[in-house]
Amino acid sequence: MPGFGHRFHPIDPRSPRPLSLFDAAREGVISGKIADIGRAVEAHLEKGKGRKVPLNIDRSTAVIYSELGFAPPLGRGLFILSRSVGILAHAWEQKQQGGRIKGPMPPGVPYSYTGKPPRDFSPANDREPSAKRSAVTKYPREH
Repeated sequence: MPGFGHRFHPIDPRSPRPLSLFDAAREGVISGKIADIGRAVEAHLEKGKGRKVPLNIDRSTAVIYSELGFAPPLGRGLFILSRSVGILAHAWEQKQQGGRIKGPMPPGVPYSYTGKPPRDFSPANDREPSAKRSAVTKYPREH
């Protein structure tokens, strides 16, 4: 069931913290109704599966957005935004360290980048003379 369980961990390591914040925020900040529903579904899944199937971070963030009053139709967009930021952060970290952090492929699957080499983004005045290029590319005018 989407939003419950994790592919690699019995409990999504990112999920417990937001859930503990729900409990702390019940003191007049949020109703806790949506969090209670999520926990009730957890209990139902555990009863049916015979093992705990806890909320994962995706369901936890959906609970957060719902508790804060975001309309349900905004859910997919908010999910995509949060995932996009995470992917960007992982890509930047991976680029800085030069190694694999994580990805959709199992670690045993080898991969290597075969694209263009890194570009020089330093200011044109700081580059070697052979690397200097015009800052403006001239295109033929269309009439």
